[in-house]
Amino acid sequence: MVAKDYSDTKKTIIATAIKEIDTRGYKELSLRKLADSCGLTTGAFYRHFSSKDELFTSLMFEISADFIKENSHKKENLPKPREELLLLGKNIFNLFEKQGNLLDFLFFNPVSMTVYAQNNKEQDNFPLLNKVHQLIACIIKDESLDLDPSETFIKIWAFLQGYILLVHKGVTEFSQPLLASTLNSLLIKE
Repeated sequence: MVAKDYSDTKKTIIATAIKEIDTRGYKELSLRKLADSCGLTTGAFYRHFSSKDELFTSLMFEISADFIKENSHKKENLPKPREELLLLGKNIFNLFEKQGNLLDFLFFNPVSMTVYAQNNKEQDNFPLLNKVHQLIACIIKDESLDLDPSETFIKIWAFLQGYILLVHKGVTEFSQPLLASTLNSLLIKE
């Protein structure tokens, strides 16, 4: 699969890498094998991505954007922000059931930890993180909650990551009532 120009080649690399991660997991991703699958030399690959970290950042953005696009609602069917946050959380777990390797990559690859760091400007570039931030801000404003949006985001994101990890490792099974009660308990007046 050889792409025609720089932009097409980059898209091909991203699409192929996502397929590889979905099939084998991100820990098994070899840049040399990925380049070969795309019909590129390793040197040609590095003209598009200077490092594995840069590739991972692009992949996280793409997976995040696709997830938000697939889970967006038409304006006339838009749920209230609290309901939308719960639905988003539920859909994250649905993605885990269908494409666990992609979710594992999105939440737990080494680059994700730097992106998820508090006050990291890159967070604004990731549609999933941005959506969660927006929903939290709307809930706080609409319900006149005396909560700090950044602190509330950290609590909710930490819960989601921890719960995903427990489900992923087989420690527990996903429970929508637990998800709902925990999210609601993190979004109440103090």
